Amino acid sequence: MTYRFPSLNGLKAFEAAARHLSFKAAAAELGVTAGAVSQQVKRLEMSLGISLFRRMPQGLLLTREGAAYLPDVSRAFDVLTDATEAVAPALNGRKLSLGVDPLVADSLPNGWPRHSKELDPYVRETRTTDDVELIWSNELDALLLAAKTRHGSLSERAICANGTTASLYFVTRPGLAECRQSRAIIEALES
Repeated sequence: MTYRFPSLNGLKAFEAAARHLSFKAAAAELGVTAGAVSQQVKRLEMSLGISLFRRMPQGLLLTREGAAYLPDVSRAFDVLTDATEAVAPALNGRKLSLGVDPLVADSLPNGWPRHSKELDPYVRETRTTDDVELIWSNELDALLLAAKTRHGSLSERAICANGTTASLYFVTRPGLAECRQSRAIIEALES
């Protein structure tokens, strides 16, 4: 069977930009530049023959077509994520071990993430550290850092935790970057 759909990178860029209503925030999530997100979305719009966003001075607005497209595209990515986790035993139901930079720990709500019931299904243990080598040695699955790492093939996502003004960085191996557990940790921080 032949499937007719546009570039997956374009769809990822659209879905992230639509959730954030910002190319800049989508770029931080995807680990690319805002210009790259904008170009991917523009190519997607050209391939579909419709505008998905209205570009405004203060940000983005979804067009009627973009608003109608977003829920289905998001669901499709959820289905792909679920399918991937179903066949990847390392990701299926696994709880992550999370390191938290001491500089970050002071700015998080007291007891987070240890006393966060919403993270119980996703976080096995936490420890206070900023040592990226613990990811390479498989002692940690992810780190929440105060500064960028620039460690080769690790996935690094800038996030803005609720109640803080500084960006934090969620760092993990690429295979865990988009898993349900990582997304739950990031969503808990941003909410």
